[in-house]
Amino acid sequence: MIIIKRNISRFIELIIFIIALIILLANLMNVLIDKGTSTNPRLYNVYKGYAKNTDVLFVGSSHAGHLVGRNLWRDYGIAAYTIAGNSQPVDVTYHAIIEFLKYEEPKVIMMETALIPDDNMEEPDTEYEGKIQSDAAFSYSENYLQMAREQIENFSLPFTKDGIELLYKWPLMHSRYSELTKDDFVTDTPYLVSDVHPLYSVPEEEAEIVTTDERAPISDIGRAYLNKIITLCREKNIPLVLFHTPYPAPETSVAQQKTISDIASENNVPFIDFNYLVDEIGFDVQTDQAADLNHLNLTGGEKITEYLGQYLLDNYNLEDHRNDRGYETWEKDQKAWEDFQLKEKFENAGDIEEWSELFSDHFNNYLVIMTLSGDHTYESNGTIQNIIDEVPTPEGYHEKGGTIILYHGELLYYSDRADTYSYSHKFGNTVVSVDRLMPNQEYMSESDKEERNDGVYIWGENYIKKTSGLSITIYDESLDIIIDSVGISPDAENNEIEREEND
Repeated sequence: MIIIKRNISRFIELIIFIIALIILLANLMNVLIDKGTSTNPRLYNVYKGYAKNTDVLFVGSSHAGHLVGRNLWRDYGIAAYTIAGNSQPVDVTYHAIIEFLKYEEPKVIMMETALIPDDNMEEPDTEYEGKIQSDAAFSYSENYLQMAREQIENFSLPFTKDGIELLYKWPLMHSRYSELTKDDFVTDTPYLVSDVHPLYSVPEEEAEIVTTDERAPISDIGRAYLNKIITLCREKNIPLVLFHTPYPAPETSVAQQKTISDIASENNVPFIDFNYLVDEIGFDVQTDQAADLNHLNLTGGEKITEYLGQYLLDNYNLEDHRNDRGYETWEKDQKAWEDFQLKEKFENAGDIEEWSELFSDHFNNYLVIMTLSGDHTYESNGTIQNIIDEVPTPEGYHEKGGTIILYHGELLYYSDRADTYSYSHKFGNTVVSVDRLMPNQEYMSESDKEERNDGVYIWGENYIKKTSGLSITIYDESLDIIIDSVGISPDAENNEIEREEND
């Protein structure tokens, strides 16, 4: 009897250990999973519930993710989400749709078609050394294992090496250990529709968008998965719309899109090829195309989105959800999008005067941390003084120096004349801290630079850019986004914006 009880006890302990191990591994994989970027599918945020109440789902390659759909919420109140990804193969798109439909029921699916005919689909994706990077965003599930199995078959991967690695996600996960950031542990800002930099680039050479009446074959895998997607949407009773963004593609690629148009027509699926609508929407390749001649820039994305928004309203029963409860995530995302546009405007400022004008116009909307240190009063052209005069700084700040924190235009903290000081404030999940552990002259000295811990810290990163001059950090504390962080020297001969860490 004692032996039986002992065996039962050991068995229970084993079961508890196995359950604990499974929970531990599940949490580890949750940390390691690709959270999504501006060029990768954002399935992780779907798992976290940020895609709730999606009206329109965008899928496809980066041609769908780069700035398309960005203003649907702002202009029409349409809740659009994208799981488009950089160089995303159509088989991954198919399984990404399946994954999304486990959680949400969009009213329309918009699929961009640039990579459907990709000839490289007949071979493993060599861009990632045979590892399909888009797979990394998927959680382990029957759908993921089915996708991996199909890729092993489609690409004839040796099962004992590449096949096993793909099934266990080893090539997609093992390098993530060295890439982890705080965003892998804290997800505050769900970016629903993709963004890409640079927003304002234009072609550096003459380019032309061509059209044709010819047809060209597409890959067998591309055709097969396009038909699977059409069938899936039909079974789920979700309207599917195919679209192709304009860019100066080779004539063969344009002819392949005509083949896709034929497949769509045969299945009563709408297909919008913007290569044939450039005049109607006022698209100019020299001003609306990005410098890479593949993607849209900001103005191009707005023109495509305006057309698609009106098309969706005219053809589908979509409501304006602005100010509706349950759609706060889209309001948050719109604010993040505005932040990213402003961020690039600051980065593109051609000189200190242009930067100062932007700062003067927008500082009231953000948390601003200004540190004036070193021998800053000798400036001859008054640049630092002019910037200080634009904001409500304490009297005599230019002479006294120190650190001030402005919260939406109101003074939150001022170190005054203190030689050393320390201050911290929590905003949501973020702690902003200011530490001055040594007096001003000592802080400036070359010998102390490697050892000092003085600075302005957000998530452990020091945003002090100048030990002698003015450092300014503009921070959206509600979304945890650094708008800009710069240093400005008092030296009249070197009065320029600096963004690199001060050595």
